[in-house]
Amino acid sequence: MSDDERSLRLSDIAGCFEGIIPAEIATASADGIPNVTHLSRVDMLDDDRVVLSNQFFSKTTRNLAENPQACVVVIDPATYDSFKLVLQYERTERRGPIFERLRRDIDAVAALTGMEGVFKLRSADVYRVIELEQIHTKATDG
Repeated sequence: MSDDERSLRLSDIAGCFEGIIPAEIATASADGIPNVTHLSRVDMLDDDRVVLSNQFFSKTTRNLAENPQACVVVIDPATYDSFKLVLQYERTERRGPIFERLRRDIDAVAALTGMEGVFKLRSADVYRVIELEQIHTKATDG
């Protein structure tokens, strides 16, 4: 995405990717039936792409096969500002540096929460960011 298309960059909201506040992902089937679920991790790959942890995504994965767009909401843990990311699914990684980095993060969360046997990373799903915008509410607007 060019600078002309978006003034807000993923690097501007880097705090949202620290894994402190879980994000939410919304997808829809080809018939438009929505599915919303929490994400353990959203990580910034670069200023154009994010990688999402896939641990339990059976319905989300089916929806993405039919309709490769998703919407993710992330929250900055320092300010509680919320941001909407409209995403286009690119690929799934099951090994390599991106997968291993995310797996280490998921393993740490699992250890801290006593969920080692449950929290296993199945894949690291890479998405291109189509839109990024701050979500304004009465609470954030003063």
